[in-house]
Amino acid sequence: MVKLYCISIFYKGPTTANRLKTALDLRSFSFFQRGSVEEFMTFFCKTIVERTIGASRQSVKEGDFFCHVYVRSDNLAGVVISDHEYPQRVSHTLLIKILDEFTE
Repeated sequence: MVKLYCISIFYKGPTTANRLKTALDLRSFSFFQRGSVEEFMTFFCKTIVERTIGASRQSVKEGDFFCHVYVRSDNLAGVVISDHEYPQRVSHTLLIKILDEFTE
């Protein structure tokens, strides 16, 4: 079964990325793991947005997670963290739709 753990929206500044909105689904982790998993996902999202150049997209595998990121030319960025079964094309299409709706 495919799982989607995190959807985040960032604004990428010249030196750092600022988180604007995040939605997490950590129900599949035990109660005692949720804090550290949330911290990891927040850090990983921020880092991957800062390292992605504008007007591009990429996917990065980290452990059991896939992180899909899309940074638009206006420096608005979206990040999706999912498991390895979630299709890459679907993730990037989702990011485009989320960023379009966020700007409206």
